[in-house]
Amino acid sequence: MSRKPRKTPGQSHNPALVPNREPLRVGDGVASVPSAAEPAPAKPPKPKRVPFGSYIDPELQKELRIACAVDGIEIRDALDQALRQWLADRQVP
Repeated sequence: MSRKPRKTPGQSHNPALVPNREPLRVGDGVASVPSAAEPAPAKPPKPKRVPFGSYIDPELQKELRIACAVDGIEIRDALDQALRQWLADRQVP
C-alpha cells in the first residue's frame, strides 16, 4: 500500500486556503481616510443605567419584544419611554 505524497508548505489546491494579497476595498472600492483637519464626529454620551428587574406576563413580554423588533429599538428604551409616560400621566395637577 503506498502513501499519498506530502504537500510542502505553500502548495495548496484549495483556493480558500491561499492568502488573498489584494488590497482591501471598501464601499465603491475607494477607502477614505479622515483627514487630520476633520475631527471624527463625537458620539453622544450613553445615559447611565442601573439594573432593574421585575416579572411580567409572558404574552406581554412577547408583544414587547415583537414591537421593539419591528420599531428597531431596544427593549430598555421602550421601557424607559413607557415608565416616563406612566409617571407623567400620574402627576396630580
